[in-house]
Amino acid sequence: MLNQTFFPFNHLQSPIWVFDIDNKTIIWANLSALPLWEADSLNELTSRDLAHDMSEAVEATLNGYRLRFNKDEIIKTWWNFTPKQILKKALCVFSGLKLPDGRTAMLVEVIAEESTLQRDLAFTDCSNLALLFSKEGRLVSANNAFTLSFGKYLHDLANFLGDISSADSWLNKAKTDGTIHYKKLCWTGQSHLWFDIEGKWLKDKQQLLLHLTNISPEKEKLRKAKYNAEHDFLTDLLNRRGISNAINESNHQQQPYSLLFLDIDGFKMINDTYGHAIGDKLLKAIAIRLRETLQHKGLLARFGGDEFIIQVEHRNVQNTPSFAKDIIAKLNKPFHLKEVGELSIGCSIGTASYPDDADNIETLVTQADMAMHRAKLRGRNCSHHFSPDMAEALYRKMILRHHLTLALETEAFELYYQPIIDLKTRKLKGFEALIRWYDEELGQVSPAEFIPLAEETGQIVPLGKWIFKTAFLQLAAWQKKYDKAFMMSVNLSRAQLQASLAPTIEAMILRYNINPAQLALELTESTMLQEYDDAKQCLEDLAALGIELYLDDFGTGYSSLSQLQDLPISTVKLDQSFVQGNHKGSRAIIEATKAICEKLDLKVVAEGVETIEQLQYLQMCNFDYCQGYYLAKPMPAHQLEASGFALLNEVPELPHHSLFHSQ
Repeated sequence: MLNQTFFPFNHLQSPIWVFDIDNKTIIWANLSALPLWEADSLNELTSRDLAHDMSEAVEATLNGYRLRFNKDEIIKTWWNFTPKQILKKALCVFSGLKLPDGRTAMLVEVIAEESTLQRDLAFTDCSNLALLFSKEGRLVSANNAFTLSFGKYLHDLANFLGDISSADSWLNKAKTDGTIHYKKLCWTGQSHLWFDIEGKWLKDKQQLLLHLTNISPEKEKLRKAKYNAEHDFLTDLLNRRGISNAINESNHQQQPYSLLFLDIDGFKMINDTYGHAIGDKLLKAIAIRLRETLQHKGLLARFGGDEFIIQVEHRNVQNTPSFAKDIIAKLNKPFHLKEVGELSIGCSIGTASYPDDADNIETLVTQADMAMHRAKLRGRNCSHHFSPDMAEALYRKMILRHHLTLALETEAFELYYQPIIDLKTRKLKGFEALIRWYDEELGQVSPAEFIPLAEETGQIVPLGKWIFKTAFLQLAAWQKKYDKAFMMSVNLSRAQLQASLAPTIEAMILRYNINPAQLALELTESTMLQEYDDAKQCLEDLAALGIELYLDDFGTGYSSLSQLQDLPISTVKLDQSFVQGNHKGSRAIIEATKAICEKLDLKVVAEGVETIEQLQYLQMCNFDYCQGYYLAKPMPAHQLEASGFALLNEVPELPHHSLFHSQ
């Protein structure tokens, strides 16, 4: 009769059997199920008394399943069973099956056996663990899967959860709600493991049935993922996210602390010289030395590149400047790397304090970063503490950059022109083009403020092209209007000294029909400090066009006098600080500069002439040219034309009647 009832299942390849829940026996199985149950025949399998090894926990579970079958539910789960004391696990589908006598049996279909799956699947060893506790929390029963995995050392719910109060809370909640669900680290009697726990209160027996899924592998993966997300792979220090989380998630923010932002001085040179592999080894060595210096007094993180962050509470480090000085001293000691020998570095440190400077880690990092850059400006290998003016300067810089971008788009600049006078002929030689910028929101912005910013951001290149175009157009217009061969000088930035500069200027010369001999480009001594060979080639290309080159602010830079011979420079502009100086040293430099330039066949322009006495002295020293407020302030083209400069043929010996006289 039963064989006829279950005939359709006979030919299925997956193991299938029918389990009588009341009698705890298998009443039918197909041929595929016999090997799984270690059975020689169907008769032998159906004669087994499975109730003998069945725990109360499993019995309670099966009774719960029967209630769900009566609601036409299908259950898919991993199931543990022990045929002939051999532990097996199989992924099964349980469903209800009406028997001829009207009772509900359980139809079991095996989808997959554990042995057929890869062992690294997280769920293969995680499910079908069951524990049954009395209303007092005493362990009544554990199923075979739990006992075989963890032994029989667990005694009660409090032992499982770790404390009595949690056990009482679980029991009370289960009694009230009927079910509970938690994820918790629990004691199995052998070890602590994370479980996903679903509990059901068996009202008729006044017992708590817990189904456990071991999620420790999943938790370990999450722990490793969290660790990797919060730590630097190279040095194994915390990273920027890690130190932020560590401070925010702990009680560190309850105590006053200092944040130190540390940047390695000269690290780029080591990377460029020896390669990134050596650079990485040096960073590891730096991290080890910083750990040793910190000695558990605070937190240490690699912020990125060659930047590190240290957080120390004031109760551990009372004197932050002294602590920073100690760090610098420790890092100044040579590092020995077997591949290259000894390497020496320095470091610059910026500091900010909680809660005095800011009340959150993100702002403190920004403030300490600002202070670190101030330390670099002060000469490097030192520390500096944050002050509000740094934030104001940074905000001003940010606003200025935005407005500069807008101004470049609309060409919202103007060129002023300051006359340069030939002291020998007492005639107007030409003009220096000087950029001016008035912003409706910011007002008049000094070139000393926005030119360095444009150099830093690379905006100096498009700005320079606009200056060239405007100055060249003006020179061409004056040439046509007054028929005079004025000189026009334009200042150059180091960032503009590119291979494309000479072709760009040559194209403008042709477009505006300008004589290149009427053009001069001014560059400062400091412009030549870096990548000298590349800059020299660019200057030689410009000189080959017939353009004159001026060395500006002479005496304040760092170049050697040999560059005056090595570069195609025609004229030196003596810095105004010497012209306006009243001590003997200034006059000695003026006279020495003139003597050197005469020997090198270079002309000299004196800048910043503001008094008749200064002019007379320069004339006495036989200077070639001069410019300054005494002769004329920088003015826009229309004001210069209105002053009648084109009618001027000579500059008087004492030019108080000059049209350029500013008084």
